[in-house]
Formats: sequence, C-alpha cells, structure tokens
Amino acid sequence: MEKQELDDTIQKIKDWLTVELTFKCHIPDDNAHSHLQIEFPSGSGRLIDVIFPKPREDILLIVSATALSKEYYDALKAMSVKKRMDILWDIRFELLFKGSEFQMITGPEDLQRIQFIRPLRFDGLNQNILMDAIREDFRCHLFIEWTMMRLFGDGLPKSADTMYG
Repeated sequence: MEKQELDDTIQKIKDWLTVELTFKCHIPDDNAHSHLQIEFPSGSGRLIDVIFPKPREDILLIVSATALSKEYYDALKAMSVKKRMDILWDIRFELLFKGSEFQMITGPEDLQRIQFIRPLRFDGLNQNILMDAIREDFRCHLFIEWTMMRLFGDGLPKSADTMYG
C-alpha cells in the first residue's frame, strides 16, 4: 500500500472513531504507522489502543487489557490450586470463542491481567465492523469482571474455595 493510501485509510478510521467514540490522543510509537487511544464506553475511563503496526500496511490492532483488583487476585490465590485452575480453564474456554485473541499475564496459574488483541484487516473493513470489534472487546472485559463478581460478589467470601465447584 502506498504511503498516501495508508495515511488516507488511517485518517478515515480516525474519523470513524471520533464520530462514534471519545477519541483521547495519538500516542508516539516508533513501531506503528499510527497509534491512537480511545475511550469506550464514552465517559468510562476505559482505554483502548488502536494500532497500525509496522511493517504491516493492511491491518490494525485493537488492544486493551483488564487487571484483576487486588482483592480478586488475592481471593484467587487463596483458593486451592485445583479450584483456581478450574476457574482459569473455564475463562480460557469462554474467551476462546470470542473474536479477540487473549493473553493471560503473568502465568498460567497466576492471573493478574488479561490482554485482548483484535486484528482487523483493511480489506472489507467498514465502520460497522470496526465498532462491532470494539464492542466485542468491551464484552471480553465485562466477562472477566462479571466472572469475578459471580465468584466473589462485592465482598470476598470467608473461604474462596467454597465458591467454585
């Protein structure tokens, strides 16, 4: 893709984001043709990065992450290894069928944060597909938040092991 065509495509996508969402800023990034940050839902403070990575000229990435609160992290760590692993496997299986790719950080038994990445190719990309991908990203975050709320509620149980299976 020629530079002007790429610049025009990036500008068109930025315009879509500005109309639909709260556009926050352009982030300097040597590894990207352009790196934008948006807030979704508007007014929530929840940020999503929209990255046009180098050397690719045919793709954008929607990238976000959700971190467990200290309370939820500690409650999961307090569970037996088997119960914690059952929960983490259930989360993996649920996320597997979402549109976003995901990475559990910091390790397979020690969930602190989950990063979501949704690649979108320019061919066939339109405003509806972009917004659907952003909404899907948000649903991935809600899934994690609601899973923790279902397990632990607003307050943490006396024995986290009794909350699952």
